[in-house]
Amino acid sequence: MPGNRVARRPPARSVVAEPALLSADALIAHFEQEKSRALGNARRRDAGLYYTPAHLAARVVEIALREGGIAAGRVLDPCAGAGAFLVAAARAGLRDLHGFDLDPEALRVARHALRLCGAKARLRRADALRVAPRQRADLLISNPPYGHVKEPGERAFLLREFPALRGGEIDRYAAFLLRALQLVRPGGAAALLVPDTWMFLARGGALREAVLAQAEVAAIVDLGKPFASAKDTRVQAVVLVRRPARIRPAYVGRGACALSPVSRDELAAAARRGWFVYRSAEERALCAAMESVSVPLGSACAVGYGMRTGANERHVGKRAPGPGESGLVGGEDVVPYSLRWRPKTLLDPGPLRELARRQLGTSRVAVQRIRTNAQAPWARWLEAAPVPADRVCLDSLSTLSCGEGRRLWALLALVQSVALQRYHRLRTTDVNVKPSALRELPVPRALLEDPVELATLARQRARAGAGQAHALDRRIDACVYALFGLSERLVHAAERGFWGDRFPKEIQGLERCMSDPSGNLAPKEGIA
Repeated sequence: MPGNRVARRPPARSVVAEPALLSADALIAHFEQEKSRALGNARRRDAGLYYTPAHLAARVVEIALREGGIAAGRVLDPCAGAGAFLVAAARAGLRDLHGFDLDPEALRVARHALRLCGAKARLRRADALRVAPRQRADLLISNPPYGHVKEPGERAFLLREFPALRGGEIDRYAAFLLRALQLVRPGGAAALLVPDTWMFLARGGALREAVLAQAEVAAIVDLGKPFASAKDTRVQAVVLVRRPARIRPAYVGRGACALSPVSRDELAAAARRGWFVYRSAEERALCAAMESVSVPLGSACAVGYGMRTGANERHVGKRAPGPGESGLVGGEDVVPYSLRWRPKTLLDPGPLRELARRQLGTSRVAVQRIRTNAQAPWARWLEAAPVPADRVCLDSLSTLSCGEGRRLWALLALVQSVALQRYHRLRTTDVNVKPSALRELPVPRALLEDPVELATLARQRARAGAGQAHALDRRIDACVYALFGLSERLVHAAERGFWGDRFPKEIQGLERCMSDPSGNLAPKEGIA
């Protein structure tokens, strides 16, 4: 009996021993918890397994049915696991259910869970990237594995089958985006829960073009960071309709909130640069206005990584540098406009001497590469500080450098202004502040022509005590808004987006800071 076979496997023993006590959701959750425990975090991450909570599977199915235009027909989950998506589909009234998975134990649990819902499915142990299905699906729904493929044979297979993956890191979920379109009929829909990085990373250009060549993008919905085991992974439901299909603007949403739709022409035009779609109409207008008077930061200064030692325990000494030694600066040392330096020294510099030499003697701005504060959405996300010419930045920092001191000080203020914070967060959801994203930030041409005012404010801010810092921040913001030539409406959009829920309550006080030329208003602590 199937029940006896499952009972012999420790992770599944309890979930089949007392079926009357468990709902389908509880059965699936219990199995997945036990499976995760048995695998351990490292093996689970290597396999790219992030199990889908029932409410999230239901949300993806809801989006798929609404935006994919499929009300009935053959439904396939090519990575069925323990059945979360198939159970959600059954509850939505879909009956012709099919699934593939490599784990026979998970498939047995999926059958059991579906029976508890009064449904059944044709489940098959198979590799969905290789299997030739007897019939294409009308609707595909899935949460495919995430993570980079390291095994050489598997990498070679994926590159052979999906040439659009060439030129970048080969990720399992990217392969499934393309495979999904092979598994659905023309006019059929594929709805996948995947990380959102494929939309904006530079190396994803060929993938985005390949998707557009085969499908219409029907919906893109930001669903946040639902996986405790991957707390920095932001996911989305993406609904693709295989061509030929009706052309219409893609629905764009964040959670339950609808944002500004995006047309196929817009997606095609931006496929190489990246799809930055999580914007309201007001936010799109803000970004367009900033871009129209700007050049990319990468054309105004050199943007790069700090030095990677390869072995910090060997090369990083936690002490002040002695004569002839080089001091090191890491992400933990950077606070806005200054260094709170924890002394570090480059040890055994032999293999790193040339990398260190490239930085020494040059003044730079260091930008923290990881900055996130989920508890305070109004927190500044880009934090940067000037770095003395006798210190070397580690790879926890991105760096800006140029030969003109006033421009560098002005750029220090620009990247920490509310306007740039808003633009940056509208452009990427990645918690890593990567040089590739920094290079694309807009720099007003007016700043390049005359950096003096903003550079002066930046120097004042670097010397300011706690009592003056906030008012100077607001004067810097006002200067940046003027350099971009933003209207009052667009300034309002930037402020509201940056300060989040505090905006309606605090905006009058914030505006007073912006309009006060003296810098003598209440300190940040008073506003907060």
